[in-house]
Amino acid sequence: MNKVISVIIPAYNEEQNLPLLTEKLYRLFERLPYSLELIFINDGSRDKSLDVLKQLSNQYNNLFYIDFSRNFGQQNALRAGYDYSSGDAVICMDADLQNPPEVVEELIHKWEEGFEVVVCKRRGAVQNAGAFKESTSRAFYRLMSFLTDIPVEPNSPDFRLIDRKLVNVIKDLNEKDIFFRGLISWMGFKKAVVEYDHSVRLHGETKYSLQKMIKLASSGLTSFSVKPLHLAMYLGLIISSLSLLYIPYAFISYFRGETISGWASLIVTVAFFGGLQLLILGVIGMYLGKLFMQSKQRPEYIVRETNLRN
Repeated sequence: MNKVISVIIPAYNEEQNLPLLTEKLYRLFERLPYSLELIFINDGSRDKSLDVLKQLSNQYNNLFYIDFSRNFGQQNALRAGYDYSSGDAVICMDADLQNPPEVVEELIHKWEEGFEVVVCKRRGAVQNAGAFKESTSRAFYRLMSFLTDIPVEPNSPDFRLIDRKLVNVIKDLNEKDIFFRGLISWMGFKKAVVEYDHSVRLHGETKYSLQKMIKLASSGLTSFSVKPLHLAMYLGLIISSLSLLYIPYAFISYFRGETISGWASLIVTVAFFGGLQLLILGVIGMYLGKLFMQSKQRPEYIVRETNLRN
């Protein structure tokens, strides 16, 4: 009996890309000695993505869809894909065809060599991404490595293959707000990296706004380390120590009869320390917020409809 490869694909308003992506994947697996289990996660799409997926499920064997009750985000869609998949290995990729389906064969070959995690890494910049997005992406990966001590591969999206052993670990986790790029690196196992050229989006537009990017970055940074809290404490100690130097200056000025002029400097100082306090409180609040959401024990996603039998 052939082994099964599960391919899980979150989709949000991708009705035009879904048929072409499906056709390419099935053509690819026609020459591979594996059975394909293709699972699309419709993450609250507002277009006709669900209708397209239903039509495709009638055309192709082992094509399944999971329809969320609303948009729960890409990471939760990936969680659903891992939860429902049954393959010996699971590949996750985007629905916009910017992750070339042809690379899937190379991922499988690395898995056949004994690697349990195969991560895809972009060779160059994302086309049409802009200098700001590229620079902030590089800064995030550097900051992630510094604050968490977890070697997250730079320029590596959620395009990867993981063995069933990792999937079983993920399914047993009770963690909320998961950042899979960091989690899979944290888990260890034998890893390989495959480089690929990022393709141009044919239809639609990117779904990752600046707000979503910031949310994903903050989730990643706070999920694997308490270093931001330590840095906030150290920053407070340093500034408090430096402020003690102002006391001798104030006494000397007083006894000399020198007046300290200028309210602007006072306002700037107050604004600086006020902003610093808010920043530190914000870091603490992020950790408390994660604890609050974890304590609620709400599900990461709600399935409204699926054609999966399990």
